[in-house]
Amino acid sequence: MSGKEACIMGDGVWMLVAGLGLACAVLVVLLLRRKRPAEAAPEAAEPPVAPAEPVAARSAETPKPAAATPPGLAGGSTPALPPRVPVATTPSAVVAAPATRPPRSVVPPAPVVARAPRFVLRDALPIGPVMLLERADPAAWALATPVEPTPMQRDALGALLVQAGRLEAPAGAEAGPAHYLVRLRGGTALPLARGELAGAPGGDLQCEPPDAIDPTQAAGVAAIMLALHCGPAYLSGLRARVSETKSLAAALHPKLLAQGEGRLKALLQDLTRYLREAEENYAGAIRKPVFIARVGETTAQAEQAWHQALQALAAPRAQIEAQLGATRFGEVQLERSLAALRELQGQHRLLDVAARVLAGWHQLRLALGEAASGAAATLRAARESLEAGAALDHALLQRLDQGIEAAKAPDYVGKAEFLANRTAARELLGKLDDSALLAGSAFVDQVHEAVEAGFAGRAPLTLLLQLDEQGRVAEVRTASAP
Repeated sequence: MSGKEACIMGDGVWMLVAGLGLACAVLVVLLLRRKRPAEAAPEAAEPPVAPAEPVAARSAETPKPAAATPPGLAGGSTPALPPRVPVATTPSAVVAAPATRPPRSVVPPAPVVARAPRFVLRDALPIGPVMLLERADPAAWALATPVEPTPMQRDALGALLVQAGRLEAPAGAEAGPAHYLVRLRGGTALPLARGELAGAPGGDLQCEPPDAIDPTQAAGVAAIMLALHCGPAYLSGLRARVSETKSLAAALHPKLLAQGEGRLKALLQDLTRYLREAEENYAGAIRKPVFIARVGETTAQAEQAWHQALQALAAPRAQIEAQLGATRFGEVQLERSLAALRELQGQHRLLDVAARVLAGWHQLRLALGEAASGAAATLRAARESLEAGAALDHALLQRLDQGIEAAKAPDYVGKAEFLANRTAARELLGKLDDSALLAGSAFVDQVHEAVEAGFAGRAPLTLLLQLDEQGRVAEVRTASAP
C-alpha cells in the first residue's frame, strides 16, 4: 500500500470515529432531558421543589462526563455512563398513595313521628282514609282467622309497622303482646297495590301524622292483603277443578284432543302453568300488567275452543236423526246408529272438558282482580247450552232406544253381529242417559255466580298483626271489615 492510500484510509477512520462520538453525545443529552415515569408522577402531584444546587457546586462530587471526546483518543477507554439525576426523596414520592375505598352507605334512621291514636293514609277523596293503622281490640283479635304468610310477606308487613310503637294504646288495654289492625277502604286495595291511585306510591297520598306510613310500603302491603284474603278464596278451589279436568282430558281419545289443532289441550296446559304462578306469587301476579293481559287473551281463546266443541255435536246428532227417519230400522240403521252414538259420547266428554277449561280461565281472570269483558254473558250462555243440549240428547236417545228395541234380528248369517251391536248400543245409551253434559255445568254456574258478585277484593279488607319482642311480625290474622 502506498503512503497516499494509507493517509486516505486514516482520514476515513478518524471521520468515522468522530461521527460515532457525536452520536453518543446527542444520545447522552436526550437521556439527561428525559424524565422517568416514576419521577414525573411525584412532580405532578407535589408542589414544585427547590431547584438542585448548581452544577459548579457539585462538580467535586460527580465528575463531568467527557461526552465530546472520541473513544479512540483516550487510549481505547469506553465512554463514562451519564450521571444519575438526584430525585427529591419526599414521602409522597416514596410511599404510594393508599387505594381509595367507596364511601359506606349510611341508612338514615327512621323519622320520629308524633304519638297518635291511629295512623291514616289519605287521598283526595273525602270519603275516608285509604289505609288505617291502629291498635287492635283483643276481642277482635280473638275472633279473627289465622293465616300463614310467607317470610317475605312478614318482612313487608313488619316494615309498615316501624312506627307502630308511637301508636297510643286503647283505654283499658291489658298488658301483653300488642296487636295492630290494618284496614283498607273498600275499592282501594287493588288500585293501591298496582300504583293506580293518584300519586301512589308517593305523590298526593298524605299521611297523618307525617312519615308514619310510607306510601311505597303501603302499596306492597295492599297486595299482600289481597293475597291473604282473595288468593285462597279463588285459587284453592280452582286447583281442585283443574286437577279433575286434567284427569278427564287424559281419558279422551287422542283423535278428540287433536280437534281444532289441539288447541284445547294447549289451553289446559297453559291454565295449569298460569295457575301455579298465581299460587306461588299472588301478590306479584296481580301487579303484573303483562301477566294479566296474557290471561285475558287466553280466556278469549278458551271461548273460541268452547264454541268449536259445541258445534262438533251437530254431526253425530244429525246422523242419529237420519237413522230414526228411515222407513225401516234394521241392521244397517243399527250399525250406523252405534257409530253415531260412539261419536256423540266422545263429543260429550270433549265438550265437558271445554266447558271446564272455559270456566277455569274466567275464574283465574277474576282472581287477578276483575272479570273479562262480557264474562257473565258468556258463562250464562255456556250453562244454558249445556242444559239445553242435555235435554235435546235425552229426548233423542229415548227415541233411539225405542227404535233399537223394535228392531228385529235378521234370519241370515248377520244375526250374531246384529245382536252384538244392539248390546253395545244399549250400554252406550245407559251411559249417555246419565246427562254427561251436566257434569261441567255446575262448575260453569259456580264461576258465573262469582263473576256476578264481583271481585272480592273490592270490599274493605282488614288484617290484624302481632309483633314479638324484637318488633317482628309473629302472627297474622284476617277479619271482615265492619
